Amino acid sequence: MLNAAFRFAFRCAHLMLRTWWFVRRPETHGSLVALWCDGKILLLQTTYRRQYSLPGGYVRFYETPLQTARRELHEETGVALEPSAFRHAWHGTKNFEFRRDTLDIWDVDIDKPMELHANGREIGWLGWKTPAEARGLSLLPHMYDYLSQR
Repeated sequence: MLNAAFRFAFRCAHLMLRTWWFVRRPETHGSLVALWCDGKILLLQTTYRRQYSLPGGYVRFYETPLQTARRELHEETGVALEPSAFRHAWHGTKNFEFRRDTLDIWDVDIDKPMELHANGREIGWLGWKTPAEARGLSLLPHMYDYLSQR
């Protein structure tokens, strides 16, 4: 029951953000982490959006994109890694959800797959996919450009 309340709150908050973005047409900056293992990438699906994405979120005014990537990876998956594990892999800007969204994507390679579980609140699904499998899903716009390089 508590998870359902959280999912409802996340959906409402996202709807309010989209409304605000529609009115303001802001520029946003985010940072995502592409966690790779054995040729597969970790994807997630939030409970408030239909598209699949990578762990990540918005860069706070006091953070660097790398700090954001590390924080969001830990918050969404429980995985904590040293900064040296991250390689900057992609940077780009797309118009998405009524805003100009700039993203940095960081590659991280791990030796063996981790068993990760969605929290059922913000994260509805987590799973490993090949790039070809991922490209067959409904992805956030930045993801198609990033995966086209793979």
